[in-house]
Amino acid sequence: MGPADTTTLDLPSLGRRGLSTFLWGPSRAAVNRVLYAMVHAADPEMLWLDLSPRRSMEDPGPAELGWIPNDRLFRVEDPYLARPQDAVANLALTNVVRGDEPSSSLERVADFIRLPPIAQEIISRADPNGPPHAIAIANSDDVRPDYPHTVEGIRPIVAALAEAPLIPFIASQGTPGAGRMAFAYVFEVRVTDVARWREGSLVAEKAPADSGVRVGVPIPLETIPGIEVAFPA
Repeated sequence: MGPADTTTLDLPSLGRRGLSTFLWGPSRAAVNRVLYAMVHAADPEMLWLDLSPRRSMEDPGPAELGWIPNDRLFRVEDPYLARPQDAVANLALTNVVRGDEPSSSLERVADFIRLPPIAQEIISRADPNGPPHAIAIANSDDVRPDYPHTVEGIRPIVAALAEAPLIPFIASQGTPGAGRMAFAYVFEVRVTDVARWREGSLVAEKAPADSGVRVGVPIPLETIPGIEVAFPA
């Protein structure tokens, strides 16, 4: 007999250093609210990066509702700031890493410089000696055409964020590409109407083997402790 189906999810467990989470679904408002619940449970002092230009939505999201303090809210108004960079073109890396350092040091610097300028700015403000902060990156579908579409192309970007004192949570509306499988967790948010969120569920497409989360088994949203913070009455 196999293990019992998972019927809930421990949100704080998603916030361990070295992990990464990707969310996607048909409703932008619902996906962004589940994103908020996850990062809030992982780190009440989380950072929020909105990759979308200001827009009117069918329902307002966490940024529009004022749930994110201004000193922890970052918005991308210039599309260039959200695009990945060319590490070779932007910097002579051999001048940054000493010749006697291992090649892994060069790879880490290259991965960092590939990050978009806004991500580099956020990382530069983080305390490398402090506890890691969760970072929510909302509306990533608005910059999807500028990013690789394969696991191999996305993995260095995820690794660079995880190498910094950050725990990345990234959300997207619509069906994303195969590159999402570079993340430790991948969840589909099956909610079409925020007002009826209790009828919705999360379905894991990918999860660490030791997480207790079963791939393909729907997790009713209303069974997840802490999720209600994103759906106040």
